[in-house]
Amino acid sequence: NGGSGAPAPGQVATGATATVDATSPTRTGYTFSTWNTTANGSGTNRAPSSTFVMPSSDVTLYAQWTAVTYVLSYNDNGGSGSPSNQNSTYLADVTVSATQPSRTGYTFTGWNSAANGSGTAYSSGSSFLMPAANVTLYAQWSADTNAVIYDDNGGSGGPGTESATASSTVTVSSTAPTRTGYTFGGWI
Repeated sequence: NGGSGAPAPGQVATGATATVDATSPTRTGYTFSTWNTTANGSGTNRAPSSTFVMPSSDVTLYAQWTAVTYVLSYNDNGGSGSPSNQNSTYLADVTVSATQPSRTGYTFTGWNSAANGSGTAYSSGSSFLMPAANVTLYAQWSADTNAVIYDDNGGSGGPGTESATASSTVTVSSTAPTRTGYTFGGWI
């Protein structure tokens, strides 16, 4: 019934006691729950190792399955405001949340299956089929570029504007402006 590893058929005389094999089959993304006399589970359940009286016809027992719930979680990877976890079953179509986290000095660029961005990239609103495992998506960030502006404050000849990204170390320019009647005292 979609799985594998069912026990081999056996022979039981009509009217004799039949024992349901204790072997449980397997199916990716599902747990085995019981056997049933119909494939859709609407017949009679027969638990492993249970017994029943053999009727005067062949009996086929069908594995019954319970879908495992897996979790799609989001890691803000240094930011804040990650979306809530999503629950899904194996091979279900999962849509990546449109909620975007934030991080001071950075722009959110999407999600990735690896924290360092070396895995599979996903954009908000994209979808994928849920594997038979929990999935964590990590926020990816691009450092914002900001300007370091030197204001001569009445002088002239100071350094030009420089660019720097968030959290980077900036070395203050050694170029000093000049102003008649004043000595340059540094930058504030």
